[in-house]
Formats: sequence, structure tokens, C-alpha cells
Amino acid sequence: MVGWLRDCAASPKLRTGVALLVAGGLAACAALPASAPTAIELTASTGNSDFSYSIVSMNAGVVSVLDRFHPTFGPGFRSGPYRPTNALQPGDSVAITVYETGGQNLFPPPAVVPGAPATSPNGNVGAISTGASNIPPQVVEADGTIFVPFVGRVKVGGLTPGQAGARIEKDLEGKAVGPQVLVSLYNSQGNAVTVGGEVNAAKPVPIGSRGERVLDVIAAAGGAKYPAYETYVQVVRRAQVGKVLLQTIINNPAENIYVRPHDQVYLSHNPRTFAVLGATRKVSLFPFAYEKVTLAEAIAQAGGPIDQVGDPSGIYLFRFEPWFIAKDVLPPDALPPLAAKPPEFVPILYKIDMRAADGYFLTQAVQMRDKDVVLVTNAPSVQINKLMLSVRGFTGIASDLKRAVN
Repeated sequence: MVGWLRDCAASPKLRTGVALLVAGGLAACAALPASAPTAIELTASTGNSDFSYSIVSMNAGVVSVLDRFHPTFGPGFRSGPYRPTNALQPGDSVAITVYETGGQNLFPPPAVVPGAPATSPNGNVGAISTGASNIPPQVVEADGTIFVPFVGRVKVGGLTPGQAGARIEKDLEGKAVGPQVLVSLYNSQGNAVTVGGEVNAAKPVPIGSRGERVLDVIAAAGGAKYPAYETYVQVVRRAQVGKVLLQTIINNPAENIYVRPHDQVYLSHNPRTFAVLGATRKVSLFPFAYEKVTLAEAIAQAGGPIDQVGDPSGIYLFRFEPWFIAKDVLPPDALPPLAAKPPEFVPILYKIDMRAADGYFLTQAVQMRDKDVVLVTNAPSVQINKLMLSVRGFTGIASDLKRAVN
């Protein structure tokens, strides 16, 4: 090599040719094959891209902010007074039974009621002459009325079955003998919640007077088909839409909200995944095998950084953070102007140094989220080694040329 360099220095033509070859190798360094960028390249590209993102070093303060991430249905699904009721609504089906006592009954035939005073014509003790007549079930009309023989249409919408019975009794006074009316809810459709999607028995679920919660109506529909940590629950209430992981509702009772009439509860199966890319032993898309997966477990599933290539000090977590999290982890100069409307999501790269012991503790404290991306960067020396191999190739070519000329 020393002799070759001496010959190179003595020959202007050879020196010029080698210089061109080396210059070409240096210019092509950025184009050398690589499994991942280096940490230096990622940092250098933050201001040179149309897609704006920020890099944040992971520390204990950042981890405490990330722990605040708890998706909820939102205050709109809890605000406003609501008292469960069994009031009749249009679409409900009701059955009516009319009881009469003594005299000529408006609703024959008579019946015997045990335990009553002996006033029947045949003198039987404990019985009176009564009429108990059943009016076939009928649907409450859109205007909230039903039909009662000898009375006509009666407004029962918004009344409980007991209140509806009292109203019919009043309308029958002077027409029936001592009428007593029992109104029974035969089938509730107006005061119900529709439960569909990935449940075992999709159907409308009536809301009782005690009030049903999300988990109650899901159970009434046969339960979810898939594990709770892979199932999302979406509640549609008028113009509002809320979506939460079923496992979150189970773990946090505050998310087990009361449902209201005409709510739509839809369950969808969406297995959560995360990707691990770069200089790792297994580049792949990984499913969440259980409810929670830490960043340390995600890296371990991919086999960790490759010894000869990976940079343990340059591991990045790519994530779209909601604004309420991003504003507390970003430096002040990375925040948008106060006059501007903050974005809904902010792209952030969290850098973790796993050459230091605290990096291992931090990765155990960070919880993975659906569609997260983990990147293990290349060590800076990798590209240098590749360049040296390229230069050696160039010098070999020059040496061959020299021998050919001689």
C-alpha cells in the first residue's frame, strides 16, 4: 500500500484518476445501501422536509406526561341530566287488561277472584262477579296514542304503564263498572338501544327503569365475539360519536357510561399492531398479544439491535400524539403560535438511549399504542465501513490499471 501511494504521488495521471474515484465514492456515501438512517441523519432532516415533525428525548418527565393518555368517550356523553324511565314511547307495544266489578259489565265475560267478599249472586264466599278482559297488544303510534274500545284514542306517550292505566280508568268512568286497568309493556322499541357489530346476538336492547350502562347492553346482546383488548366500542348519540377500547371500559368504571334511548352501540374487531423497523434482527409488524405491551417488550420481540449494525443509543418511537399530550412534551419553540388553531395530532419522534441504564427503565415504563413505529437506527460507523470498502475497491481497480499500463 505504501509503495502504491508513492507511485500514485509520482504519477500525476494516476493521482488524478484516484482522486476522481475517491471523490465519487464520497459523493455516493449517502446512496449506499442501509437498513435504516443514522441518528445524525434523522436529526439533520427535521428542518429539511415538507412534513414537519419534532424529536424529543425520552426522560422521566416525558414518561409521566405520556401516562396521561387515556382515551375516553368524552364529557359530552356524561353531561346533561338524564333519569332512566320506563315511559312509553312511539314504537312500544302494550297490552291492556280491564277489570270490572258488579252489575252489568261493559267488558264480559265475568271471572272469579278468590279472597273477595261474598257478594256474588250464587252466594259463593270469597268471590265476586267480575269482568277481566284483555285487549290485544298494540303499538304506540307516532303521535303517542293507542286505541281503547268505548273510549277511542288515548294519549299514553311519555306516561309510565301505571300512569297510562290510570288515564284509561278515568276515561272509562261512567262507561264501565268500577274499572281497574292494567297496562303492560309487551315489547319496548322506542325506549331501547341498538347493539350491533361484533357481538354474538345483535339486537335492540330495552332500557329499564334502573338504567343500563354500556357493558349491560353488550352483555344483553350476547357479549363481544373477540377479546376485549382487540375490540372497540363506538357509541353514536345524535351528532356525537365516541370510540373507546372495550378493555378500557372494563378497567375504568367511569367509561362505563349510561346509555340513552336511540343510542347506537357498535362493536368492531380491530387487532392492534405496532411495527419495528431498521437495524433489528426481525423487521416485522407485531400484534398486541395481550392488553398492554411496553416499548422494551416491543424491542425484545424484534430481537433488539443487530450487534454489527444497530445503534442502541439511537432508538426512536414514531407516534402521532394528540394535542393535549404534545403541548406538554414539545419545547416551547416547537409549539404553533397561540393565535393559530392547534392541530389535532402532532408527529413526534421520541429518542431513547439504551446505552445508558436509565434507557432500559424508561422503555419499560412507556406503553405501546396501536400503529406505533419503532426504528432502530444504524450506527454511524456502519456507513464509514461501507465507504472504506468502496475506497478499497477503487484502489484495487487503480492498482489493476497500473499493472496493466506497466
